Amino acid sequence: MLRSSLGFHTMTLCISLLYSEVDKLLIDFSTYRENTGLIEMYRKNEKNDPIIYYHNENYLPLEINIYFKGKNRGIKWCIRSPKCPSNSPFYNIEVTINPKILAGITDYLTAATYSDMNIAIVNFNDESKKISSLLGSFNDYEIKRIDYCINICLSDFIPEYDPEQIMNLIKRSDIPPYYKEWMEYDKTSHRMKSRPESFYLCSKSVNINYYSKYLQLLNRSQENVENGFDQIPQEIINASRSIIRFEVQCKYHKTYSLNKKAEESGNNCVNKYKDILTPLRCVEIVSSYYEKVIGKGDWYSLPEAVRIIQSKNFNSQREQRYIDALKYVNQCRSLAKAKASYQGNELIAFKQTLKELADLNINPVTIPREWNIKHIPNLLKAYFNELMEDYSNFKVV
Repeated sequence: MLRSSLGFHTMTLCISLLYSEVDKLLIDFSTYRENTGLIEMYRKNEKNDPIIYYHNENYLPLEINIYFKGKNRGIKWCIRSPKCPSNSPFYNIEVTINPKILAGITDYLTAATYSDMNIAIVNFNDESKKISSLLGSFNDYEIKRIDYCINICLSDFIPEYDPEQIMNLIKRSDIPPYYKEWMEYDKTSHRMKSRPESFYLCSKSVNINYYSKYLQLLNRSQENVENGFDQIPQEIINASRSIIRFEVQCKYHKTYSLNKKAEESGNNCVNKYKDILTPLRCVEIVSSYYEKVIGKGDWYSLPEAVRIIQSKNFNSQREQRYIDALKYVNQCRSLAKAKASYQGNELIAFKQTLKELADLNINPVTIPREWNIKHIPNLLKAYFNELMEDYSNFKVV
């Protein structure tokens, strides 16, 4: 049975409230904290460090974050002043939810799906009602951000796998136009570096993150302890060793266009989750961005890719063009770096060669010779193929 799964991870919902309503809401949050001890409220001080927030009617910070203490319940709030507050009487109430956890399923390894939403919505409304009527219900909120994803279990498709090697291949992939790889300053090397466990690309409307779930959960568990939350159980961390996640983080500009598409299809509700979270929409978004970054072809060693090309009996000029492109990407150790070295007509010709290689099911990023591996399938395509096979077997039975 497949351990891989496709769907979505977290989403951010948003409503706007008047200043006077926010003041009342903060009183309600404070009362709930005092009566239950279940939540904590934080603001930032002058040094930008989080400190516990106590409500003052005469002063509202620009941002207040509210979390459940201890156990992760899959919901947190952020009360935020608008970016241009000059004459605006409104504050934004943003709620970030993990539908799987909110539905009571403490599973960090399986993507949430449309079927999880029924219970998640009921629990969202119950939690809101306990705290304040001003929080309204799920249907009152606009979806401001949605993180679509596929969790790929390497052991589903590769008998012998090494997550670090797979991440090495992934980090040699393409960087689409208008995207930049996220980096941070490394104090040891004294230069900007990306994190070794992830390939994280950012743009104005969408971020794309391909990362090792195991390393991410290790880091998150440590952060939970530092912030006063529970550790992630070691058995869950161990179970994530073979999981890598491809995540498409759709920010406001992208979700706005998704909302507009839903309206054109006749959905006039404020909350358009019934269009945005359907299985077909998840497949469409994940597939589109996976192809942009990773491509359609399988990974091969350079000798194996050359053998496949030579077996097609192309004319010598075309054959050599394909082989030269593969060798050049291999030399650059990155498709993005190889593309960046071309301009004008040369870039157009190189892109055409990449398209033709994709039609041959060959990823231009080749497997390093020292790995002694000839072939690794395109993981998204392998997932869909396995689903179809399982479905066919189910029909036969």
